[in-house]
Amino acid sequence: MQSAIIERDNLTPELQERLTSFETDRDAYIGLQEKLTAVVKENQRLKQKATELEGQANRTDASWKAMAKSGTIEQDKINDEIERSAQLKKEANALRLTAEARTGIQSECVVQLAEARMKLVGVPDAINKTYWQALLAKTLGQEGIRETLLELFALSRALFLKSLDEHDGLLSRCNSLRERQAKTQELTWVTFGKELEKLFDGSEQDVLAPSLVTMPPSVSKEVLVGTPGELRKLRHANAAS
Repeated sequence: MQSAIIERDNLTPELQERLTSFETDRDAYIGLQEKLTAVVKENQRLKQKATELEGQANRTDASWKAMAKSGTIEQDKINDEIERSAQLKKEANALRLTAEARTGIQSECVVQLAEARMKLVGVPDAINKTYWQALLAKTLGQEGIRETLLELFALSRALFLKSLDEHDGLLSRCNSLRERQAKTQELTWVTFGKELEKLFDGSEQDVLAPSLVTMPPSVSKEVLVGTPGELRKLRHANAAS
């Protein structure tokens, strides 16, 4: 049987407010992730283009040097190749300088993301815990659930009490009647739990409580910090770089 689902409109005002606040912070966090991803992608593009231009410059250098050695190529053509190589190197160097200048943008994004994630971490668990409590209360409050569970428990307890001799070893260790009664009550609930375990027959392993909110996964180049101290270290490291 699946748990009853509480529609968002049926959440308590307090939980709705917490959910809205989380979603606002989550969307801002995802926006920063998208910004970091775009910055990293552009930096990679600039460096790749610079590498391609440097490769072209190296091939151009090899070309004009071969021309010079042959002695049959006009000097103007050789000069053109030399100028082309110099221009390619100039463009490649400009791209690398641009990429280097943009590392500050990437570092800033990394710090902002770490701060935003720390603000979010732990919130989903707290919200989901409240949500699950509400789901459980609503499900247990459905008509007939309590009576059915009571009937099942009564049957399980009756069977257990008729089989006390099977637990005599445990009960004989009790030092008083009160302790024996408490142990009997404990074993009664254990027995009832075993009945439910047999009923589920392992299917409980595959059943998960529905989550109201989840934490977004991290992205490439994002730095995860778990404490304010780690966040301070990250700020200092990026400020120094």
